[in-house]
Amino acid sequence: MFDKAHTVMLLECGIIPKEAGISILRALQQLESRGARELREELGGHIHCGEAYVAATCGEEVSGWMHCGRSSGDLGAVSVRVDARDATVDMMRRTTELRNILLQLAQEHVDTVMPGYTQLQHAEPMTFGFYVMSLAHQLERDFERYRQAYSRINASPAGCAILTATDFPLDRDRTQELLGFDSKLTNARDAVWSMDFMLELMSAFLNTSATLSRLADDLTIWHSSEFGMVEHPDAYCGTSSIMPQKKNPYGSQTIRGLHGGIVGQVMTFISQTNHQSDSCEMLTMAPLSLHRSHEMCGAAVDITQRLMQGLKINADLMRRRASMHWAQATNLANSLVRAKNMPFRNAHQIVAIFVRLATEAGQGPEQAAIDMLNQASIEFNGEPLGLDEQFLRHAIDSGQIVNSKVVLGGTAPDTVREDIRQARLLLERDSDALAVIESRLATAAAHLTEVVERLTA
Repeated sequence: MFDKAHTVMLLECGIIPKEAGISILRALQQLESRGARELREELGGHIHCGEAYVAATCGEEVSGWMHCGRSSGDLGAVSVRVDARDATVDMMRRTTELRNILLQLAQEHVDTVMPGYTQLQHAEPMTFGFYVMSLAHQLERDFERYRQAYSRINASPAGCAILTATDFPLDRDRTQELLGFDSKLTNARDAVWSMDFMLELMSAFLNTSATLSRLADDLTIWHSSEFGMVEHPDAYCGTSSIMPQKKNPYGSQTIRGLHGGIVGQVMTFISQTNHQSDSCEMLTMAPLSLHRSHEMCGAAVDITQRLMQGLKINADLMRRRASMHWAQATNLANSLVRAKNMPFRNAHQIVAIFVRLATEAGQGPEQAAIDMLNQASIEFNGEPLGLDEQFLRHAIDSGQIVNSKVVLGGTAPDTVREDIRQARLLLERDSDALAVIESRLATAAAHLTEVVERLTA
């Protein structure tokens, strides 16, 4: 791409002979038609294989013109930025697809009551739809990170050579246009030797994979025999060569492993770029970490998509579990605040004593009675509460608790449905933004092809 765009610009500016420019472009067309990747590898796979092919086809007296005003520096810098922007667009596309899957899943399960956990302890009742939306919002922010990174990545270093630009009268605007860049970098040294855009993009990969790794860990735990709240699709599980009953959640474990690989690539990149600001490995090795981390992040998103689409939800067990281990305690304390006009901390302490008494008696929420709650109040402040059994049953009903959280950010089904509606609007906005970017890149690529074909006709 850069070989063609740079040659077109040199030809249009009159910097190289017309005949040489046309011959170079015809040779590059031939290179593409015969398979650019394969032929470049046959020529050694190095950065100047395009010129080497032109030399082999047209002779060095022709190929030598195509490098006027250019260096390995901006040739590599353009290549890395094109690779980085393609990776960014790819991740924007994949995350929007995953968000759509998550929103569909959340819509299906706005009423699926389940225990909410903190530190793997029952905390408060929630719904599976509410849980899924927490992930969708994280991916919304990831899309914004990719979009912002794209604006800094898609800046043209073409024409900056290796350090101080060139004294050839290049038309950098023309090369920018032909390569589909949105802007130009204005300092030649920065254009070639800056690494910040790669680290920013890799940080976005890391953020996405970290979210997916935490999701995968939750699903791995919930898939276990002890939890049994979800079942992973067969295609993303494996068995044991000795234990025939095993259904191992390989898919979710692979997601966690891919995140670990991205962490390793980020650390490798930091190590390779933590030297003087113009060292060789920054240009030749560090971009490999960008490529590899993108590959792993894309795989993690793909596996997550298929995993969530085929996930089986044990809704009945989830609802029963939500009422088994005192996830209702906070709501009971809140109910005491309202019923008895007492400070929350007092209510918190009474409920804590109540839970302790019930646990010592071997009783769960379904068995514990109002007399025990009164006993807890007497132990705390010497007075019973004077409340009836109906009050207690209502206060510890997990479904009622979920439905009561109508405040913005809460678990009430209608609140979650509105959250999903707003998230769909954001998804449409982001999909439109991605379509604009893809259209601009496709238009630039088509324009470059049209110009080359017109010049060589």
